[in-house]
Amino acid sequence: MPESSAIPGRGEAAPPVTGSLVRLPELEPKVCAVIRRVEAEDDSMDRLKALGICIGRQVELVKRGDPLIVRVFGSRLGISARLADRVLVEPCAGRCECPDGSKATT
Repeated sequence: MPESSAIPGRGEAAPPVTGSLVRLPELEPKVCAVIRRVEAEDDSMDRLKALGICIGRQVELVKRGDPLIVRVFGSRLGISARLADRVLVEPCAGRCECPDGSKATT
């Protein structure tokens, strides 16, 4: 049975988890994933949401490092390694459409 998660402190249900979760910095570059959980306090959570990093959103890892570069809705964002480590994602299976219309493979 798929596991569901909640946003700590918010009580909002997240989409069901069907595969294994990895932390955002552990993704391979050019791989798309869906954000399934964010383990952050209110201020950090608000900062991530303002950048478009929220549960259910599809992202692509562009470059590892500090800052980590991700593509969200066609925009490239730099996120500190400390903050990115709090984002758990489910890698997409096979080919997937990234938010900017490009294709990535896993």
